[in-house]
This record gives sequence, C-alpha cells and structure tokens, in this order.
Amino acid sequence: MQRDDDNRPMEPRTRHANSLYFVILAIAGFFLARIPVLLHRLFDADEFQHSHAAWCVFRGMVPYKDFFEHHTPWYYYALRPFFHWFDVDGSFESARHFLIFGRGLSLALAILSVLMIILIGRHSEDRRVGLLAGLFLVSQPVFLQKTLEIRPDALASPFFLGGLWFLLRGLAPSSDRTDGERRSAWFFLGGGLSLGAAIMCTQKMLFVLPGMLAGLCIWALFAGSPNRTQSGLRARILSIAVFLLGIGVPAALTWAVLAFHHAGHEFIANNFLINSKWTHAVHEQLLKVLEGSWPVLLLSLLGASVSLYHFFRSKQGQYGEFVLLCTLFGLIAGILVVPVAHRQYYLIPLPIACLFAAKGLSFLIERAQERARGWLLVLATIPLAVLPVLDLREALTLRNDEQLARLRYVFESTKPTDLVMDGWEGTGVFRPHAFYYYFLHDESVEMLPREQLDAYLDALESGRIRPRLIAMDDHLTLLGSRFLRFVSANYVSKDGFFYFSRSQ
Repeated sequence: MQRDDDNRPMEPRTRHANSLYFVILAIAGFFLARIPVLLHRLFDADEFQHSHAAWCVFRGMVPYKDFFEHHTPWYYYALRPFFHWFDVDGSFESARHFLIFGRGLSLALAILSVLMIILIGRHSEDRRVGLLAGLFLVSQPVFLQKTLEIRPDALASPFFLGGLWFLLRGLAPSSDRTDGERRSAWFFLGGGLSLGAAIMCTQKMLFVLPGMLAGLCIWALFAGSPNRTQSGLRARILSIAVFLLGIGVPAALTWAVLAFHHAGHEFIANNFLINSKWTHAVHEQLLKVLEGSWPVLLLSLLGASVSLYHFFRSKQGQYGEFVLLCTLFGLIAGILVVPVAHRQYYLIPLPIACLFAAKGLSFLIERAQERARGWLLVLATIPLAVLPVLDLREALTLRNDEQLARLRYVFESTKPTDLVMDGWEGTGVFRPHAFYYYFLHDESVEMLPREQLDAYLDALESGRIRPRLIAMDDHLTLLGSRFLRFVSANYVSKDGFFYFSRSQ
C-alpha cells in the first residue's frame, strides 16, 4: 500500500516525460522526412552560385579578385576540401553527387542548429522549452527550405546560435563576483568569436548587432540594481568590449589573408559597399513567411510578453532573455527596413522566435492541471505541425529532373576547359565562367553600371572572350538588343536555350 502511495505522485512526471519523448520523435521525424526532399527537390539558383564559387576557390582562384562574390568567404573555404572526393568537372554523376552531398552537409548543420537551440532553451528555462523550441524550429517551412540548400546561411546558423549560448552563459548571474566576472569575460569572448565567424559566413549576420548591442548596453547600465557599483559597471563594459573584440578577430584575420592575395579592398567593397546599394525589393517574402509560420509567431508573441512581464517584475532581471528579445526586435526592424530581405534572412530571427514560442506554449501548459499537462503538450504540437507537413508535401512535387537533364547536356556537350555563359540557371556550375560577374540576374544587371555591361559586350564582339556555350535564360536577355544581335550572328541553337559557337 505504501508503495502505491509513493508511486502515485510520480504518474504526472512519467506522463510528462513520455510527452517529451513524443517531441523528440517528432523532431527526428521532420529530419527524416527531409531526405527525399534533399534528393529530388528543385535546386534554387543560389545553390549553383555557391557551388561554383566554392569550386573556383578549390581551383586556386581568389574570391573578389578573380571572380565576383558578395558573400563573406568562410563557407566557400569550408566546402573546398570536399571537392577532392568528387570529379565535378569531369563527370556528370560526380557533379550530381556533390550537389547531393552539399545538401546533406546543410542538413547536418541544420541538425546542429536544432541541437544548439535545444541547449539554449534548456539553459534559459528547462528541458521542455528547449525541446519545444527545437521542434518549432525544425518544422518551420523557411527553415526546411533554406537549410536544405547549398548556401552559407547553413554554416552561419550554428555559429550564430553558439554565440547566443555563450552570451547567455556570460549574462547569467554568479554568486562569486570576482570568479563570475572572470568567467563572464571568457563567455563574452566566445560569443564574439562565434558571431564573428557567422558574419564571415554571410554578412547578413551584421543585422544581429544593433538589437543585441542595445540590449547589452542596457544590461551594462542597469544590471545589479539597486546595488550598482562603479567596479561592476566597469566589468560589464569590459565584457562588452571583449565581445566586440571577439567579433572583430575573424573579420580582421579574413581581411588580412585576402589582402595578402591583393583582394582586401574588393572584400570590403563587394560584401559591404555593393550590398548596401542592392535595392531590389522583395517584401513579398515576409508574407510567405507569415503564411507558413503564423501559429508559432503568435505563440512567440505570447512568450515574449511573458518574459518581459517577468523581467520587469523580478528584483533581479534575467538579462539573458532581455538581450535575446532586443536582438529579435532589432532583426524584425531590419526585415521592415531592408528592401532585400530574401527568404534566407529569416533564418536569423527564426530560432529566437521559436524559443519564445516554446516559452509561450509552456506558459499555457502550466495553466492546466498537472495530470493533464503531458497530454496537452502532445495535443498542442499536433495542429502546429499541419502547415509544416503540407509544406513538406509540396516540396516533394517540385522536382529537379529538368535541371539535372540540362546539367547532363552541358557535360556531354562541352569539355572541362570550355567557357560556359549563363544568366541565373546554373548550367555552367562546374565549367569556367566567361566574365568576372559569373552570375547575371535582374538584380545584378540593375546594379552594374552601363559601362561595365558595355565592356562585356566589347569583349564578346572582339573575340577576346568567346564562350563555347551560352545558356540563354530570361536573365541574359536583360543585357539588351546588342547582346542578342551578337548571339544571333555568332551562335546557333536547336532548342532556343542552348546556343553553341559557330566558330568552335
């Protein structure tokens, strides 16, 4: 009888543990469901761009100097060693396998990102919040789509989340002031190095800084109230300085290496000056994200409100959550202000939004009776998975068969040394490109000065550059009537898309 009484209070805990196992299985299920999508989904043109840039680096070319790029370079150098495993310019099958491998690498990095947000949630609240944050993140359509692609954001995301984890550890209060300040400085340095590494994967990570630094400045000024001291203020300012130093180290080292190869100026100009002039508006992406993620975003709003309420009501505010909120608000402001917030931009605020969504759902679950919380957790996550499952099903219908057929045709019709020119289709992904600006789409053509485009046409007409093959997509037609006349006079086509040089 005593044994039964002792076991009775454990029943709600057991049910709660079982519900968390359900969440873990759901996370694993979403990752397993990505595998057929990885193999067959339509390639985004960005994937060919980034694969070509990494291949150029593998061939010994220097980004920004030998070919145009407007992304910071760590991702390309991270991909570089893997080209030793694939004969990407000699065999279509090897090229196809590399593209699948690149997507598989992004999938592995996505798993790492989910594990990081689970750790952050567990440190910030508890295991339930961490696992729910991981489930919400892995199930969001934009996370599914963009972390399955070959793109720098896949590598930047775990670096960014690692930086958040370090910051939260550094902002956590410590009972031993001296030891806590010393330990905090190391965590701030780790956070800065991680965020600096993320920025060196994609310069979009710079948008993290305004909101994050605003939150850190408020922490420096007001943490420790009502017993604030000058030494405590100096220690917090020093921690922020160490954080900024950490951010600067990866950037400084990267610039130094590129400057040694005479590409330091172009590194600054291409990644920061040119991108600041990129004004092609893509605000419709915000509507797509809202359409696919609105239930989680509503929960995130609830979780953020609860966190703010507890922050202002508590005697010793949890500044870790406050800095996260400031970072999230800063990123949302960036979405509203920056005209070129493509869909991958949302990978930056999404993990934080999912973390607060998990806090929001956990807050609702806590309002129920203890015996019902486990079942409520399961029942609440099922409808939240409806939109992600529909998005997965749609992704399976967008196949890459035609793209791979065109890529195969290029391999069968050209040699590895032949110049191939295309606009934004990516058919020349593993062939030498004709021009410094190896990709031309509507945004880049608008950005380029007219004299630069005329220089392209001069080089073509004079014969200084003569591509063996031109893939005439809609983007190349934007070069104008002069280019179209040149192609008509010097190239022949059977299908109206692939044009072969008459003289080769």
